[in-house]
Amino acid sequence: MNQKTKTKIVTRKATRLPEPVADLNSDSGSESLAAERGIRVFGVAVASLVMLWLSFPPVGLSWLAWIAPFPLVWLVQIERLPGRRPYWQLFHAGCLYWLGTFYFIPIPHPLLWIGWVLVSVYMAIYTPMFVAVTRALVRQIGVPALLAVPIVWTGIEWIRCNFASGMAMVCLSHTQYKNPMVIQVADLFGAYTLTFAMLVVVVGFTALLRGGASLFKTRAGTKSPDVRRSSLKRHGVVFAASCVTMVAVLFYGRFRLEEPIQYKSDSSLNIGLIQTSDDVEFDITLEERLVQLSETFRLTREARSQFSDLDLIVWPESGFSPYSDLISDINDEQTVEAFANLRTRVWSNATGYPETFATPIPLLTGGGTRDPANGRVFGSAFLIGDDGQIENRYFKNHLVMFGEYVPFADWFPLIKKLSPIGGGISPGTQFEIMTRNNVNLAPSICFETTVPHLIRRQVNSLADSGNEPDVLVNMTNDGWFYGTSCLDLHLACNVFRAVEMRKPHLVCANTGISADIDSCGRLRQTGPRRKPEVIRANVRSIDRTSLYRRVGDFVPMLFAGIVLLTGIIGWLRR
Repeated sequence: MNQKTKTKIVTRKATRLPEPVADLNSDSGSESLAAERGIRVFGVAVASLVMLWLSFPPVGLSWLAWIAPFPLVWLVQIERLPGRRPYWQLFHAGCLYWLGTFYFIPIPHPLLWIGWVLVSVYMAIYTPMFVAVTRALVRQIGVPALLAVPIVWTGIEWIRCNFASGMAMVCLSHTQYKNPMVIQVADLFGAYTLTFAMLVVVVGFTALLRGGASLFKTRAGTKSPDVRRSSLKRHGVVFAASCVTMVAVLFYGRFRLEEPIQYKSDSSLNIGLIQTSDDVEFDITLEERLVQLSETFRLTREARSQFSDLDLIVWPESGFSPYSDLISDINDEQTVEAFANLRTRVWSNATGYPETFATPIPLLTGGGTRDPANGRVFGSAFLIGDDGQIENRYFKNHLVMFGEYVPFADWFPLIKKLSPIGGGISPGTQFEIMTRNNVNLAPSICFETTVPHLIRRQVNSLADSGNEPDVLVNMTNDGWFYGTSCLDLHLACNVFRAVEMRKPHLVCANTGISADIDSCGRLRQTGPRRKPEVIRANVRSIDRTSLYRRVGDFVPMLFAGIVLLTGIIGWLRR
């Protein structure tokens, strides 16, 4: 038999090998076959990430999130990743996913296209990282997939929620923010708890499919009965463990939802949330901004007419922005006193006191606070009291990259010149309480509520100073995103902060979605998207706490440590 005939026979035998084992584990050196394998890894990752994208807003098929990671988990469990540079294939799939998820970033300004690409490329690193580290734990160290998969996924979520100022949106658990019974476990170890549980269920689903495949192979004669029994038993145990996890999540959720709520006192607060609808425009004139502000005045007076029992009015972030809040004199003519008098006149006009309404009403609003003596500008929330003067201010602690500061702008003046925000604003360093009717309000600004450890630190530090917050209040300007799914993703974070801290959470958002959220994360009221609205919320001081407030991120931080240690060891071995 000549060499040509031998080659043909080998080729025929290779094509008869069963799928998917044959193609995935074949040692063929054919370039076309290697390319086909590479596409297959890319295709598997895309299938998983497409399902994951569909589970989040704007589509919002939340149930799909319970199975979406399955194709990636399958890549973890096969003997060897096929094709050339499979991890580059995973990275490219991750890039497409995050570009599609954060499509709203470049909407406000063309320069943000750079930020959109950079953020997406950075986030895409975590896709191959998940597969590589999990495979190392499962295939080299021998950790069961039932533990390795949720540990690595949860650990990576913690890393990206903390590294480089944090990117805590779009966590797997956030897909469930409209399902109160499921999200109650977030008060144990944060939203990471639900992420972990969901990945356990995914591994159980994978085991169910693998067990079915094992049974089919046995009937087809490719596996012996003893191998089949061992395989079915192993997969059955994994599936049973995932079912127990799901039942535990639901049982705990029902228990917390039905738990009687104890109130600290009879004091309550009726709050009017004024949702404006003004898309952000960088080239807007002062006259146009004043027209927008007049609409805010109208909504405020309408709220007072509609709800005569209001104790407080809340405006979104930047609601007071046409008028500077000054804490040091600019010159002899532009003084703190002069600006305070102007602020009082604006407050009086906005609330209709004393011309329309006989009683004053406090206003919690936001804007820029300037300190010319130190050359600093803060994003702030301030409470204007019954006398029209500021009772207290809170300076935003956590700034948004590319939105409120530009990395390296101080080193490269050209960046600062091109940026629509210039050099950005300065961060605050402390937390403050706003008190009305013996109810303590803890304000946060914009995307601060996307950072779970920041809100935990806020609540605990205020409590340690003797000012336990009763209600969380998020004041945000989401007009940057023109009604896109970013509004829903932000609302999901606000829901989880309520559960984690076990405190009512009010959201006052420009363009929406404003919300009245109870301490169980239930959405009692929500505002429309990109439309003005007034929401009346009644809040009281409740006596509830959570395990997460006490232990914080200890468990997900431990998982992150396992991820990093495994990654470093694997890298050194290679």
